[in-house]
Amino acid sequence: MKAAVWTDYNKVELQEVPVPEISSTEALVKVHSAGVCATDLEVITGRFSYGRPPHILGHEIAGEIVAVGADVEERRIGERVVIETSIGCGTCRECKNGDRHLCSQMEEIGTAPHQGGYAQYVKAPADNLVLIPDNVSYDEAGIVESVVCPVGGLMRLGVRFGETVLVYGVGPAGIAFIQGAKAMGAGKVIAVARNDERLQRAKKFGADLLINSKKEDVREKVMEFTGGKGAGLVCEAAGSGATTRSAFECVKRAGRIMLYGIPNKDQANEFSSLDIIMNQLEVYGVLGNPHVWEPLLTLVSSGRINLKDMVYTALPLSEINKAFELMEDPVKKPIKIVVHPWEE
Repeated sequence: MKAAVWTDYNKVELQEVPVPEISSTEALVKVHSAGVCATDLEVITGRFSYGRPPHILGHEIAGEIVAVGADVEERRIGERVVIETSIGCGTCRECKNGDRHLCSQMEEIGTAPHQGGYAQYVKAPADNLVLIPDNVSYDEAGIVESVVCPVGGLMRLGVRFGETVLVYGVGPAGIAFIQGAKAMGAGKVIAVARNDERLQRAKKFGADLLINSKKEDVREKVMEFTGGKGAGLVCEAAGSGATTRSAFECVKRAGRIMLYGIPNKDQANEFSSLDIIMNQLEVYGVLGNPHVWEPLLTLVSSGRINLKDMVYTALPLSEINKAFELMEDPVKKPIKIVVHPWEE
């Protein structure tokens, strides 16, 4: 089969590799669409240390089951599925509670030793396969993983009906927070970013107020919009020290802050515990969530979450390096790109 193999830092090559062999509890999936994730770009360039080459990356995967192991009962050949990529030990408390993403031994499809979805076929535990609704395309399903974490955080913590939600960042996670908050009953959503062109796309996905943090005072604009109270829920998806500090300045007293963006190590301590205590704040970390895949796909199927317009373009697997080049553009970086392993 053909696969885009990460062979060295800053180098990805299209190669012929063996089709994966499945165990009795696994399924073989023919990949129809794989979302290209910014994290993989960071890994390939060496900016983020997460495994070593050679390896097949790709953890946003949708396709068709073409084979199942002898012990697989719930999944069938021919089913359209998206792959939930976290793999736990199966025996710890977290795994038994259904929280395999919190397993201390958690591994992920797309990270060694598990080959990923930038290939024509990928194998996965059958329990990790989630059915795709008939009216949801492979390209939409192929980027579900990038939306699961933000929307999963909102589902876990809840959005209070009518409250104002402030979102930092308008990449895939930021757009997911905006859409998820609106779908769950937010009154108004404020989007903050550093570029006008990227900010405008947030409006398309439901943002009510756009703030350019390079040109405007974010706290002043938020307070003006909220009558001096601040936002009830703040979602930090940009991952910078400046936006984290700003989040604590713009949340209302007794409000909630969700931290999702990963800051650099030297920016990881950008708020004071005194702020949390004196303002009675609730601060949450947001990570993947296995319980969210089916509810999220239901929201997509019903039209409450728009994944179709998040996909900028689809490229053949042979052009995956073009996808990475497009994602390096700091101004026009697409929300999402998918690759099609079976197209020439």
